[in-house]
Amino acid sequence: MDMVKTKNMVRLIVKNGLNFAFNLAFIFLYQMLFGTENVLPGVAIGVGLTMFPVGYVGIRPLTMGGIIMVLYTGSVIAGQTALISPWLALPVNFLFVLFIMVLTCEPAMYKPAISFLLCFVFSQAAPVAPEAFPLRAAGALAGSAAVAAATVIRWKKQGHWNDGRNLKEQMKLCIVRRGYILRMSLGIAIAMFVGMVLGLKKPLWISIVVMSLTQLHYHETLERIRHRFFGNVVGIIFFLVVFKLLIPEKYAFAMVLFLGYVSFFTSEYKYKQIVNAVSAVNASLVLLDTSTAVQNRLFCLAGGAVIVLALYLVQAWSGNLRRHVSCGSNA
Repeated sequence: MDMVKTKNMVRLIVKNGLNFAFNLAFIFLYQMLFGTENVLPGVAIGVGLTMFPVGYVGIRPLTMGGIIMVLYTGSVIAGQTALISPWLALPVNFLFVLFIMVLTCEPAMYKPAISFLLCFVFSQAAPVAPEAFPLRAAGALAGSAAVAAATVIRWKKQGHWNDGRNLKEQMKLCIVRRGYILRMSLGIAIAMFVGMVLGLKKPLWISIVVMSLTQLHYHETLERIRHRFFGNVVGIIFFLVVFKLLIPEKYAFAMVLFLGYVSFFTSEYKYKQIVNAVSAVNASLVLLDTSTAVQNRLFCLAGGAVIVLALYLVQAWSGNLRRHVSCGSNA
């Protein structure tokens, strides 16, 4: 029995090591080809490359390939709205998230929308100058083509070539989740608006919170809020103790990489948030001092949670209002 456990552990260590190495290699290659300023969209595309080919979501392969190409490329285009007025950007951001959700919010158990939302949120948080945009667009086109090709080929090999929903059927399945779609679309658009109006140095932190906390059901949202607060508080404390007191600054990046590898061994949201908080605060020190970074991180966490809960309460209130009106008309 001990030998079996040892072999299983060795396999898990090797598997996670290979996955981690693949993710790093993709990000470094993307950065080398398309520049440091385009790494964040590349990270989101890399997530898609590890998700879609291995996880059939019930959509026809060629249809899914088209969705992948359109949404990744559209994400970097729509993300440039961060360079215009917040009031003009607000409806554009709302409509693009709505577009993502109407195409990919189902099947909910696989969360296919996440990678596309990440790409949009990352692109909007770090827009590039107009003269640098062609390179960003080229990166999105090349990356999305790689993900689409890998997905179509893998799904075809799995025997799904003639299976699955077409575009119309996929959209029909998704729009059943109207409340969820609207909360996600409004929530992210509002978070981006707040980030632009307040001139946040790290606007990603509030929009990513809203994206992550917006769940299909209220109890899932509350659980995520608890776990995200836990993970961020523990992560910040860990960062302050370990990165500021125990290890020299020159080893910080190596420690972040090690923690990233360790996070592959758990799927628990609250523990992954510890690693995310450490990595985010460490990366933010390029722009902010430690105290400001911690304050901004907690402010964006609280602000994002308020947006998510407020939208859920509005949805619940409007649902109750419709029921009362319906009962009154029936009476």
